[in-house]
Amino acid sequence: MGFKRLFGVGETGDAIEVDTHILGPALPGGELRGEVLLRGGRRDTYIDYVDLHVHVRCTDHDGRQSTYEIDTHSAEPGRLTLRKGEERRLTFSQRLPWETPPSELGGRALGVALSVRSRITRGDGDDGIEVDEDLLHVSALPLHGALLDLFAEEGYLCDAAEVVEGDVPGTEQRLGIIQTFLLTGHVPGPDRPDALEVTFQTNAVGAMVHVRRAAPDERYWEDKPPARRFPAAHHEVGTVDWRPQVREVLSGPAWPADR
Repeated sequence: MGFKRLFGVGETGDAIEVDTHILGPALPGGELRGEVLLRGGRRDTYIDYVDLHVHVRCTDHDGRQSTYEIDTHSAEPGRLTLRKGEERRLTFSQRLPWETPPSELGGRALGVALSVRSRITRGDGDDGIEVDEDLLHVSALPLHGALLDLFAEEGYLCDAAEVVEGDVPGTEQRLGIIQTFLLTGHVPGPDRPDALEVTFQTNAVGAMVHVRRAAPDERYWEDKPPARRFPAAHHEVGTVDWRPQVREVLSGPAWPADR
């Protein structure tokens, strides 16, 4: 649910209450649903529209923390006059991009910070004002969970995830960010990396799964060790056994430390 705050929008007499509520956790490619509660101030206030901006905290190529906008949704109805003391509920429902990074895996936080920022625009050249910010919980897809469970069976447990600016060369990508799941090895072996980075390039069909030796100090995809990859489809969850693919990735040729 949202954090309720009182904000002044415009002149003192135009001050209104804005309270945004997100209805339940979302999924990549799934519906983001919620409502915006507006309470009028001491005079009528015209509102052109209320936009909901989805943001994720990420790391840029210089190692600095920044905010990346994933998507924007509008609450309905737009273009309304909020009467003095009136209470109005606006709703929003729109699909998130499939590349939206999950912040939770099996109910456990991954350290990925997502938020929804509510912004009101009142027309007449108004650039809008940010009036509320709410945490957004995005659960990992069943496909993500099933594959990470198989890596856990092989001794690699997911400790956290991170989001960085960038793209995977030679692939189709809508967003300019990459999420990496960080896996630590708990079964030592001479040919096994101590830690892995797993990246899911997810779309409506499934995901291309990229697996590489962990290189946390490298920011650019091209500077990291080469990745091994295999595809997996959403509809295969529960019907296809990906153990052979996971084991082949882990037991293939010697893992290079760098390019």
